[in-house]
Amino acid sequence: MNAVFYTAEVLPWAEDLGDTPWPLLPVANRPLLDYWLETCAELGIGQVQVILGEGAGQVEEFAGTGSRWGVEILYSFARASEQPLDYLKATSDRWSDGLLFVGGAFFLRRRQAYKPAGFKSLDACTHLSGDRTLFLFGKTGDEVKGLLDGRLESGRGLEQIHIHPYTIDGIPAYFGLNMKLVAGEFARYLTAGFSDANSSSVGYNVLTPPSAHLRPPLIIGNDCSFGSMTTIGPKVVVADHVIVDSHTRLSNCLILQDTYIGQNLEIENKIISGNRLVSATDGTAIEIDDSWLVARNRPEMRTEDLVRYTILWFLALGVGIVQVVPFCILYPLVHLTRIGSYHREIFHDPRTGFVKLPVFQKIENRKSVVYRLFRAATLDRFPWLLLALRGRLFVCGQPPMRHPDDDEIIKQLPQYYPAVFSYADYSRDSDRLVDSLWYAHIRSLFEDVKILVKSLLYRFFRAGRR
Repeated sequence: MNAVFYTAEVLPWAEDLGDTPWPLLPVANRPLLDYWLETCAELGIGQVQVILGEGAGQVEEFAGTGSRWGVEILYSFARASEQPLDYLKATSDRWSDGLLFVGGAFFLRRRQAYKPAGFKSLDACTHLSGDRTLFLFGKTGDEVKGLLDGRLESGRGLEQIHIHPYTIDGIPAYFGLNMKLVAGEFARYLTAGFSDANSSSVGYNVLTPPSAHLRPPLIIGNDCSFGSMTTIGPKVVVADHVIVDSHTRLSNCLILQDTYIGQNLEIENKIISGNRLVSATDGTAIEIDDSWLVARNRPEMRTEDLVRYTILWFLALGVGIVQVVPFCILYPLVHLTRIGSYHREIFHDPRTGFVKLPVFQKIENRKSVVYRLFRAATLDRFPWLLLALRGRLFVCGQPPMRHPDDDEIIKQLPQYYPAVFSYADYSRDSDRLVDSLWYAHIRSLFEDVKILVKSLLYRFFRAGRR
């Protein structure tokens, strides 16, 4: 049996909770995806296909190869026009031995009578939310095909094995699920070696002074710190890397990771994520500008990103220093001989919306030694390199997207990194959308250096030929 998890669906309510992709949103301090993979381990499923969308890099970083759960995880991106069930129908060879499919924010909530061996007796079933299939299970390819074609009835579904199919369709449902688990249900998901003594679960490296009062039931993650005279609980879930300052009281609330909560506050029936305060009843989210009240306690930029940008900046500086004298000599010759010149075009910009960039355009299609030298030294990109040194462009990344020609591509990009150099500079079969999605997913220092070196070498050896 194989499994397919569709994580490419866009859930607007989850975006109000911060930058964490919805498959990684914590439920009782464990990512939702973790519960799905744990189910695969219980079923003995060997291979899992994860369909990625926004936040793909974070999802893959968490799940990795799947070795922690004893499964092999394969990744692919969803096509914009393809629905989850269309994908299943087009890949019937992958579920010929049965299929477990999860197609959205869906939680397999265990009732008290649930037994891990229950799935072996589960009949073929589906669970819907409106017209969307959130869950599908069949032990054979014929059962799966029957469900997809609508020829097979679903029956009782997961209720047959004492699992309540819980659809997380908004912030109230997400908050309610966490409160149900902290109230006692989370003990049904503990693995060997863990316990829920005193209806509490406390992670490692949690600093609590003698005057702090922890009132169960509660769940506290790792690397947390509570100030003096704080009262935490009852019914509180605190994620990793949370700081709660002195004389503050939390009850019936969910605190997401990397959050600072200031002094003398009383918070109830709320979700707090960084500087965002979210109502648990209607999902209303507001951002607090006063960092003395609530704030994000870790920088937005990851350390590896800062290192990567710094190294690339110095590499770009070196290339720019080498280019400055040749540019000052060759560009006037190229311009005076009317071979080519710069003109400004409108491009999408991730910060300001739109920006005009100088684009070199060859005017006359004729052979020229000067032009070949100009292009061999990549001098046509020299103005863009200066913009990269000023922080207006990335050195390596995705090709800048024109407006309005590339508007449809921009809509499909979860992250946009307009850069001086991209895969298109050395790949003849480059597809702008596919390459841009791939770079957003795999970006790293190694990938950036590879793009820079290959682009410079390819343009040097192909000088003036296009």
